[in-house]
Amino acid sequence: MHAAGGTTDVYRGLVERLGGERPVFGTERVDEARTVVEKARRYAEAVAAVHPDGPCLLGGWSFGGFVAQEAARQLTADGRDVRLVVLIDSVRPLPRPEETPAERIRAHLTGFARHVADTYGVELRLPYDELAATEDDGARIDTVLAALREAVDVPRAALEHQRSSYVDLRIGEAHRPGRHDGRVVLYRATEPAPHTVRDPAYERDDEALGWDEPCPRLTVVRVTGHHLSLLDPPHVDEIAAHLRWELADDHR
Repeated sequence: MHAAGGTTDVYRGLVERLGGERPVFGTERVDEARTVVEKARRYAEAVAAVHPDGPCLLGGWSFGGFVAQEAARQLTADGRDVRLVVLIDSVRPLPRPEETPAERIRAHLTGFARHVADTYGVELRLPYDELAATEDDGARIDTVLAALREAVDVPRAALEHQRSSYVDLRIGEAHRPGRHDGRVVLYRATEPAPHTVRDPAYERDDEALGWDEPCPRLTVVRVTGHHLSLLDPPHVDEIAAHLRWELADDHR
């Protein structure tokens, strides 16, 4: 399942290391689906159409793990055999009851404005109160990116990535995972990520990154590296080696 703001091409290195005997399919973004549950429904339908009879494995990195876990729940409820769900450093945000939704939006946007100032040396002037009151996440980020385009010459592809990343982030934060009783493996990064915008809600120190409650059959595998490096060598080799073991016939 695609991660926030990206395509499933990020999994190419992992797929190559799993060997060629197992077919692997990537599910790309359906923009009109505006919740994790709805995205998962669309992707679960695609999985069932491509592979209607046999067992399957679902997985994803970061936001992709949220969608994979929900798609597994839906497929299992439909009587289909989901052998394993793989979460690659999918971090559930910590609840922050002291922070209102408007305050959280403002914190995101002020952090992004600081990043623009540090990177490009320009001040991004934003109507923060108006943006915090806007309910449409797409309209909100469009306003921000319009201001960015006026201030800096940024490639269109980078702007599109920023937009889809932000919308997916908001969709992920709104999601509350339901219980999935099947096997789940979480590949957890051991190092803090060098994110351009720091968000304390994602700086968890619990081993399960919040997944032990909705996934009672959870196995956590610690992987050297940080959130942004796990799908690159040498860290992806650790994941692939363990995943090959998980998928071996004698292990099942």
